[in-house]
Amino acid sequence: MKKIDRLLLKEIEDAINGDAECSKELLTRILASFKKKEHRHDKIMSQSDKQQMGLIKETEQQEKMLAQQAKMAAMGEMIDAIAHQWKQPLNAISMLSELAEMDFEENIVDTAYMKAYKENVFSQIEHLISTLDEFRNFFRPNKSSSVFDVEKALRSVLLLVKDEFLKHSIDVSVQVQDTFTLEAIENEFKHVILNIINNAKDAFNENAIKKRKITIKLFLVAGKKVIEVSDNAGGIPEHIIKDVFKPNVTTKEEGKGTGIGLYMSDQIAQKMGGVLSVVNRDDGATFRLAV
Repeated sequence: MKKIDRLLLKEIEDAINGDAECSKELLTRILASFKKKEHRHDKIMSQSDKQQMGLIKETEQQEKMLAQQAKMAAMGEMIDAIAHQWKQPLNAISMLSELAEMDFEENIVDTAYMKAYKENVFSQIEHLISTLDEFRNFFRPNKSSSVFDVEKALRSVLLLVKDEFLKHSIDVSVQVQDTFTLEAIENEFKHVILNIINNAKDAFNENAIKKRKITIKLFLVAGKKVIEVSDNAGGIPEHIIKDVFKPNVTTKEEGKGTGIGLYMSDQIAQKMGGVLSVVNRDDGATFRLAV
């Protein structure tokens, strides 16, 4: 205790014991001392609040930056997927046109032929349109939660990567033990699934796995809705797996991974009120989203 406080306390004790008159001056000095301390305390608290607000703003800015980086990385991957997804129907339309020209020159084009030709071309165009709609919906801003069918949303993601995964000889199977819905932002859920299966695709290529398989299971356990994604891509290195959901942590070669995708997936899972986890199992990794 400071000297001035000790002297003031002595005067108060004397006043209480009747050794001195508790004057108005003494009361004024007591009040002034407490006000001074209160002001100093408020000033310290104000500085602390400002520092705390600064830290909160800095954290929010970092989260926004990471979210933007994740979005740009996803857009790059999806644009590449669009190119592969459209290549097949465009090649089919081109081939149908060349065949039609050859068949016309050989006089084998009739009404039945033209009807079949039209159906084939329209089928390929429908594939292009449905794919475009899926991509547009995937990147359309949607801030509100809704109730959606998980299996349907999952198959929508698989449609987007269908041709890309065929190109890399990746077999994807979906095992639905239980059907259920989730109340969340559907596109965010799709981003989580896309991040996980694209990481598996990269791991297949990096580890030169020949027989490539991804298994997605939907089931209920202990009151939780579970989406489990397993691969046989070799698993995640043990020294990384415990930190794989932290920002800027990646298993990919330098310059080939941002370390943002799984971090954002974990943030989305928490936002949904769920838990995203991963373990190495058998010859690959198993990601589990439990909500």
